[in-house]
Amino acid sequence: MSNLFVRLYLVLIIAFIGLGFSIDTYFEQQAANNDLTSDIELHKGTFFLLNKELQSLPAEEREQYLAIIAPSFGYPIQLTQLNPNSFTAEQKKYLAQGGIISRYDDELSKAWFFQKLAQSNKIIVLGPILLEPNGSTNLLTNLLFFSSLALVIFIWAWPLSKGLKKLTQAATEFGQGNFAVRTNTKTSAPLVSLAKHFNAMASRIQRLIKSHKELSHAVSHELRTPIARLRFAMEMVRELDDKEQQHKYLQAMDDNIEELDGLVDELLTYARFDREEPDLNIKPQNIVKTCYQVIEKFSLTHKNLHIYCANSQQQNIQCAFDDDAIKRALDNLIRNACRYAKQTIKVSATIIDNQIELTVDDDGQGVPISARKTLFDPFVRLDQSRDRNSGGIGLGLAMVKKLIELHHGHAQVSDAELGGARFILTWPIR
Repeated sequence: MSNLFVRLYLVLIIAFIGLGFSIDTYFEQQAANNDLTSDIELHKGTFFLLNKELQSLPAEEREQYLAIIAPSFGYPIQLTQLNPNSFTAEQKKYLAQGGIISRYDDELSKAWFFQKLAQSNKIIVLGPILLEPNGSTNLLTNLLFFSSLALVIFIWAWPLSKGLKKLTQAATEFGQGNFAVRTNTKTSAPLVSLAKHFNAMASRIQRLIKSHKELSHAVSHELRTPIARLRFAMEMVRELDDKEQQHKYLQAMDDNIEELDGLVDELLTYARFDREEPDLNIKPQNIVKTCYQVIEKFSLTHKNLHIYCANSQQQNIQCAFDDDAIKRALDNLIRNACRYAKQTIKVSATIIDNQIELTVDDDGQGVPISARKTLFDPFVRLDQSRDRNSGGIGLGLAMVKKLIELHHGHAQVSDAELGGARFILTWPIR
């Protein structure tokens, strides 16, 4: 990761410095051209006057005249013979046309200007003219600018590199089996979304691995009991000649097969929900109607219990939900209540603070406060009032929790007015 930071930093520095120097060179050239043009324009008037004055003087007096007036200009003025080797053919042609040629010496910071004296083979030379030495100032300015730029890039790139390093470390630890590791989301702004997605992915993978382990554990333990009973009943059927006794054991085998079928169905359903999120058809519906439909099914099979809805069947409470999902959740809660209720189970639906609250009460022994926190976890069952003899492997309430979370709600348990447990499902009306 440190190599990545170095590469990133160097690439940015080289790119910015290269771009900066290119722009700086371009503008320097433009400025030099402008300065050149300005200097020539500045001296055009001087050359015009000198040409006019020198042409009016005899040839032998011209150099004397220049020596007298030169101190007034502040720089030397000479009249020299045109040296064919000093200029190119194009420059000589340009001089013959009356043009002005300039020469610069950047090291000495000096400049010379040349123009041909009209109707003569001599050249008027202005200079050397001392130029302002600004090279060191430009160098210092450039150095300060690029140093500041390097500092800004470092301040920007270092947190990014540091955040990537932490994210890489977290990914490495996760790959080595530490599924509880998470990366810090308080990192460089461009990495916040990536860190959140990594944590979400890690949480889901951890949850899937945990679910897989729990599922494997449940399969290995929960399926052994009915299989062992089946094997025992089969051995007894083989050894018995009494038809009545054989029928008894065959019936026991059939019951154990049904139990196995229910266990497998429950395990597969939970595994499917844990593996993928189902597509729900959430739309506004009458929740009271759904409650009565589920209650009616249990009223036929549990005639020893008084199962009723506190809402009138004609009452219309509209809220958004998936009918199949809520029916499944309510089915699990009522089936759970049927196992432990003594006489009465009450279902009710109310609207509180723009949320629908669906409750299932029973008059059983209730749920201890110490067990309520983990009651909706998969494969969790109580040891006393709600024990394994009542059936199931502890996935029903976990399914209820998942279904209600898909509605952006939550499930909880408390004490019921009937004396037993109250299961509460709450989700937004939308």
